[in-house]
Amino acid sequence: MRGGVSLKRIGSAFAVALLASMPALAAEVDLSASVDSNEVELDGTLTMQITATYNSKGDPGHLQLPAFGSFDVVNTSSSEQVSFQFMNGAPSFKRTVVTSLALTPKRQGDATIEPARLDYNGRAYQTQPIKIKVLPVGQQPSASARRQRQPQQQNPFVGFGDPNAMDPFGDVHPGQRDLILLASVDNERPFVGQQVTYSLYLLARGQPGGIEKLQQPRLDNFWTEEIEAPQQLVAESKIIDGVPYHSYLLRKRALFPLRAGKVAIEPAEVGVLTGFGVLFPRGSVKRASQPVNLDVQPLPPGKPAAFDPGNVGQWQLTATAQPIDVAVGAPVTLRLLATGRGNVRDLRLPKVPAIQGLRAYDATTADKETVEKGQVNGTRTVEQLLVPERTGVIAIPALAMDIFDPVLKQYRTLHTEALELRVAPAAPGTAMATPLAQNLLSGGGVRPIRLHLGSASLWTPPWSRPWFFPLLALPPMGLLLAFGFSKARQMLRIDPNEKRVRLARSAASKRLLGAKALLAKGDAAAFYAEVARSLTGYLADKQNVAAAGLTREELSAALIARGHPEELSRRLTRILDDCDRARFSRGSEAATAREAMLGRAETILSELDRA
Repeated sequence: MRGGVSLKRIGSAFAVALLASMPALAAEVDLSASVDSNEVELDGTLTMQITATYNSKGDPGHLQLPAFGSFDVVNTSSSEQVSFQFMNGAPSFKRTVVTSLALTPKRQGDATIEPARLDYNGRAYQTQPIKIKVLPVGQQPSASARRQRQPQQQNPFVGFGDPNAMDPFGDVHPGQRDLILLASVDNERPFVGQQVTYSLYLLARGQPGGIEKLQQPRLDNFWTEEIEAPQQLVAESKIIDGVPYHSYLLRKRALFPLRAGKVAIEPAEVGVLTGFGVLFPRGSVKRASQPVNLDVQPLPPGKPAAFDPGNVGQWQLTATAQPIDVAVGAPVTLRLLATGRGNVRDLRLPKVPAIQGLRAYDATTADKETVEKGQVNGTRTVEQLLVPERTGVIAIPALAMDIFDPVLKQYRTLHTEALELRVAPAAPGTAMATPLAQNLLSGGGVRPIRLHLGSASLWTPPWSRPWFFPLLALPPMGLLLAFGFSKARQMLRIDPNEKRVRLARSAASKRLLGAKALLAKGDAAAFYAEVARSLTGYLADKQNVAAAGLTREELSAALIARGHPEELSRRLTRILDDCDRARFSRGSEAATAREAMLGRAETILSELDRA
């Protein structure tokens, strides 16, 4: 009996153990699926997690994802965690595999995520279907619909760089990739000359310690302008594939393609400081962005004949002239102004044609750039000095500039308004320092130097005079008085014209000394005016004519007719032109040029004096 009882107890114990092990075998795999919200916007992102928990080692089996008939899968990642525990002195094994998916809905309304299926050790497991409500764009999910939990594992950056090199905070968040350098452009198919905005962002789940070094890509195929270069890291919260990230703008540049075709922008590189405090020492990791490819489009056919390839953008063109009521010889400033959006440094403005009755000097150009809302705007100002040489109405024709508007994708022709100058005669006695072309000889031509000689009369021999002998008796003082009286009469009889001719060089030399003093003070405009006065004053005194009424060509012809060499006449008129240009153009010449002008003027005076 005892043996039978013993066998019965053993069999009962074995049955109990067998029954206890059956649930464990049945629960060998636990498969579940969840989402972070039961509601999502049509343009939003939904995060789904499929979790498989194994109680034994071995092959994890084959996981078959849902069909996702109402969603698009934009990202997939997986993670695995293994743990051992001792319960009642026996080891317990547990392995958890989490598959995370980022989904975007295809249509508005009610949608269903189909069950996921896992084939493991010859058995099939599947999750429950999940109902999702897709909301219109702009309608936020209700607070009750969003579950208060975050996915355990996320990988929103698959495809960006080397996956094995994206763990700067491995000591803080093991197994997660929390940092990426992202390069982006706002237009992948720009026209030649159209702005493309290239941006570099650092995306981080945590807070980086700082930027150690940023190496930007070479941009040989572009004209570039800096838009933003932050000196400090400023975080902006972003939700990427349902996961919160901090976005840090590192650089933003405006690129203007120089030629059409496929263009690749190589990856940028950045060194990021990581770690915090004593427990997590600071280190440095490097990240590289993905390359960026552009397909630069050539400008369409149908270009105007006068079109310049640099005139790409949205531009406006205006022209003004001030003053419009002016005297002969007074300066007029013609200003062309081009403003708009584009690369102003490559812009080509129309040139003013030759206008009869106007002397035109070299134009000056000034550029100004601004950045508004990430777009490069520019202003180009071209100023040209015009000097009227005749009276009456002088017309400045309308100017045209052809551009290509990349927004409208068409060529346009910009026109300025025609302008008119009303030119009056110059007032008598106009100072020669005005920008009037220095007319040095009168319209009557060159007059010869006239020498006025007094006539000499023959005296009767003194010994034939009765008073001759008394005069011999006069004391020597009388002789001295008579000599002084004779000299005074001679000085009073000198011709003023002859005196001016004789002192012309002296007066010119004094003016050059005054110009030299102005040179030392740095007054460039007054310096060149004084040099011009020395030359025109010398010719006026030497020729005894008023210095007004002749153009440069008439002056040159008059000097040649006077007997001066043609080369000397040409050099003289060139010096006068240079003085005008230096006085009335922006930014007078350097000090060395002014000293050279003094030497040129002295040389011309010497040669004129010898002629």
